[in-house]
Amino acid sequence: MSWDERQRAMLAEMGYRLPVALDPTPEPEAAEPEPIVVAAPPPPVMRVAVPAPAAVMAPPAMTQAAPAPAAPAQAADFTGLDLPALRDAVAACRGCGLCDQRRHAVFGQGALQQAHWLVVTDPPDESEDASGDSQPGDAGRLLDRMLQAAGQRRAGDDATAFVTPLVKCRPPRGRAPQPAELEACDAVLARQVALLQPRVVLAMGLQAARRLTGTTEPLGRLRGRVHQWRGLSVVVTFAPGYLLRSGADKAGAWDDLRLALSLLRAS
Repeated sequence: MSWDERQRAMLAEMGYRLPVALDPTPEPEAAEPEPIVVAAPPPPVMRVAVPAPAAVMAPPAMTQAAPAPAAPAQAADFTGLDLPALRDAVAACRGCGLCDQRRHAVFGQGALQQAHWLVVTDPPDESEDASGDSQPGDAGRLLDRMLQAAGQRRAGDDATAFVTPLVKCRPPRGRAPQPAELEACDAVLARQVALLQPRVVLAMGLQAARRLTGTTEPLGRLRGRVHQWRGLSVVVTFAPGYLLRSGADKAGAWDDLRLALSLLRAS
């Protein structure tokens, strides 16, 4: 079939490729092949061994002196500070490496003078680090209800409890505090005890319980009995955040509060 120029243009616009028509012109006769000329082989090449150059001794490398180790963190002296000055000192403290990544130091909240209860919680979590408050959010509201049920409170002019974390800065990725970090904050906690003179200490959470009791026992074995720390009676119970996830243990936590309350009444 043959197409005129107009039909060919229309088909090309539609993307149709026309078959190539065979050219009836006969192929030209092949020309006679040219004779192959064989080149003469090249003359042989003489290989002469060249002696290797003498080795050059490199100058001795200059040994760089190792950088001096960073000076160890120095624990601050909190002796003689009142509560507001102690709070300011904690905010500026650089007694351990936790200060390098904190957003806020968590000093604690509650009674401004003598406290009936000193509540020591596990190290700050992300929400405490962000706000600078001890036990904010739902965990804090649960803690307030627990204290109120025991006749205590941490807010207002008539507050009778003071709530503070074991260490004042959040360890990275929620890990447990290292010994040097615990020791750096021991001085803060000791000064808080000296200023507040609590009658009973409530350790809430595994890390707080183990530090104040000086043992590595599970929390379940530390509950239900009275421990001693710095001449004070210590009662161990669950962390408020844990109780939010495990409501079945709230009854056991109430038993712990009753034990602390009985110690308060006997003191």
